[in-house]
Amino acid sequence: MNNSSIPWWMRIKVHFLLFGVTMSILPLFFLGYLGFTSVRQNLEKDIYAQNFEQVTVLAHELKDTFANLENSLTLTKPTSAYALVGKDKTLRQVILETLLQKDPLIEKIQVSDINYKVIDQISYQEGVSAPSPAAKLENIISPGTFPAISKVLYTHDKRPKIYLTVTIQDPATKRNIGYLQAQIDVNRIINRYDSLQLGEGEYIFFVDQTGNLMGTSDSFLRLHPDKIRDNAAVQSFLDGKAYSQGSEYKSLSGISVVGSYTSVGSPNWAVVIEQPTREANKPINEFALRLIIIAILIMVLVMILSIAFGLQVVHPIENLEAQVQQIISTGNLESHIPIESWDEIGRLVKSFNQLLNSLDEKNENLKNEKELLTTVVDGVGAGMVLLNTERRIIWWNSKFAEWFGDNLADSPCDQVVNVKESENVQLENGRTISVFVHEERRYFRQMYYNLSPDNPENAAYLLLLDDVTQEVEMEARMIETDKMAAVGLLASGVAHEINNPLAIVAAHCEDLLDRMNEEEPQPTTEEFKGGFKIVLEQIVRCKKITDRLLGFARKRSNEGTDLIDIAAASMQAVELIAHKAKQKQLEIKLQLESSLYSLGNENEWQQVVLNLLTNALDASPESGIIEVKGYRDGETINFIVQDYGEGISQANLKKAFDPFFTTKSIGQGTGLGLYVSYGIVLKMQGAMALESTEGQGTCVKITLPFHKAGD
Repeated sequence: MNNSSIPWWMRIKVHFLLFGVTMSILPLFFLGYLGFTSVRQNLEKDIYAQNFEQVTVLAHELKDTFANLENSLTLTKPTSAYALVGKDKTLRQVILETLLQKDPLIEKIQVSDINYKVIDQISYQEGVSAPSPAAKLENIISPGTFPAISKVLYTHDKRPKIYLTVTIQDPATKRNIGYLQAQIDVNRIINRYDSLQLGEGEYIFFVDQTGNLMGTSDSFLRLHPDKIRDNAAVQSFLDGKAYSQGSEYKSLSGISVVGSYTSVGSPNWAVVIEQPTREANKPINEFALRLIIIAILIMVLVMILSIAFGLQVVHPIENLEAQVQQIISTGNLESHIPIESWDEIGRLVKSFNQLLNSLDEKNENLKNEKELLTTVVDGVGAGMVLLNTERRIIWWNSKFAEWFGDNLADSPCDQVVNVKESENVQLENGRTISVFVHEERRYFRQMYYNLSPDNPENAAYLLLLDDVTQEVEMEARMIETDKMAAVGLLASGVAHEINNPLAIVAAHCEDLLDRMNEEEPQPTTEEFKGGFKIVLEQIVRCKKITDRLLGFARKRSNEGTDLIDIAAASMQAVELIAHKAKQKQLEIKLQLESSLYSLGNENEWQQVVLNLLTNALDASPESGIIEVKGYRDGETINFIVQDYGEGISQANLKKAFDPFFTTKSIGQGTGLGLYVSYGIVLKMQGAMALESTEGQGTCVKITLPFHKAGD
């Protein structure tokens, strides 16, 4: 296969590249993913922790601010308690002015008696002013608990303010003798955090316990303070959750933010810090970008190494492929591929050279075996031919060509092997067929075998034709010899049987001659007619006897087969031997069914019956019985000859079918009877079995295939 004809996805170089990229991407992907996930989680924790730490610091600072304000007001009470609630107005105003100047977050201070009636007051804008006679302290939350911080209140210009109220105690008795209330400007507190250093995009805002925005560093919230309650952190605070260490949600402006908050406690405010998620995740994104760049660089490096390594490995393989293609094109198995290295590829080349040597040796062995097989097939003396499923010739050996010609490819086998009387060449396995070869009659024994359908020639059958012409002719001569021997044995009996009618003829002729020689009385015409009639009957009787003998002795053609009636042909054979049975006073019992048709030669079948009956007569004692049975059993004809004579010993029983074997005296048998009969039965596609017990008799059973009349 040419390298250019190989699809790119099947090339080893591409496999090396894909392997390198895969082995670089997968580990980097998993390690990068694990590392990125871990770093991201840590960075998110750090961002949340940093934001929460900032809001916590701010909440503590606010709490400390109010604690300082409380301390500022509370520290003056032991020394100035009586002066604040006393009648010395000047002293009280001095103390109030001192307190107002001490803390710039305080806008106004009022002092009242135990009943919350305002005694005196001072503010930045108005200074010391006399309160109205009915003025009382307001905005006191939980009057029973001091110090008390009021709710956030808003002025007409939306400025938030709160009131911090503390008690004035009698230094001696510790009883409440009045109250001191400071109005605090919330904006001043919030504005102190405007310059706070925050992260990129971060902003803070403050809400009171009702969710009102008190201050923020975000311009959007300043413009939309009424929407602050829709903020997720504010909602969580209003729901009673004291703090949130960090969460991600949508801000009021619609962008994703990371927010944290915590409550101040006293006062019940919340400090919230928010940062856009994109700004918060900048470190994470920068880390991911660096990780991607590193991964790409590693993959590029791995790809370069994979390509270089793949070329280093594939180049020797391509050289090996080129050498192999050259060997295939030239067919020179004796050539060798040069070894360029001693690594695995070098060892592969060495192994391939060893394979070439082995293939060369096997190729030579195959050539020798092919020559030997050709010699055997051509010299075996049998014709061999391969046939396809339609029984057309695919291959033939030289012997078959010698008989039937050379141009046989794709020819029908039945037409090439011109069988006499249109017999099918493959009708019966092992059958002997008669064929004209070069205008000469030859006999072949055919054998055919079904072949496996997986053979490369698509052959379905192997047909073998063995020339058995000499064997058939020898068998015919042997049958004829056995027949002549049987005729010779029958001759004396036939001559004796003819003597009886001849004696009658002679007696009648002599009587008529004697009476004709006498003067008177002369034989009448009727007496002449009666005498001639008797003579004619005896002559016809002699003719029938000689005709039966001549019919049996006449040489007949053994070619082909006829449909014969086993019963009728057997009766004719019995008539030939009837005189011999009479001489020994033997009774032949016949039980033959009619219409027992089988394929064969009638003359040969009579010879089989005559041989079996002759053996039975010779083995039977005088006045004995011989049973001859013929009947049909399904598709089989059974023919049995049973005698009750001397039988055959077990030692001789094994040799009964051997040619020229006989237990009779010299001159009484040829030893061919059973051998020839066995051969004739086999020709008729039948079988013969011999059973005998010494002293009890012998039974010969023949089975033949049954054919319906007209087949």
